[in-house]
Amino acid sequence: MTRRAVRAAQSASQRAVTQRGAGWCLASVTATYTDGTVDISTARGPIAKVRRLKSYAPTVGETVMVTFNADGNWIVVGALAS
Repeated sequence: MTRRAVRAAQSASQRAVTQRGAGWCLASVTATYTDGTVDISTARGPIAKVRRLKSYAPTVGETVMVTFNADGNWIVVGALAS
């Protein structure tokens, strides 16, 4: 394989792993709704209508822990202590 082909294959595999992986991140709450969802702002950009745990009472401006999976599901776990 040429170097160009190797780099292309490495890049494609890295994108696939990143897109299909699960993980967590920190975010800021930008809006709250009565249907159990919130809007958040992450390092990846804004995410609208993210579901939250029942035990979390959201407040705009809080820093929260968010989990996500490969299917594109996001969950706000709760706020971090200040």
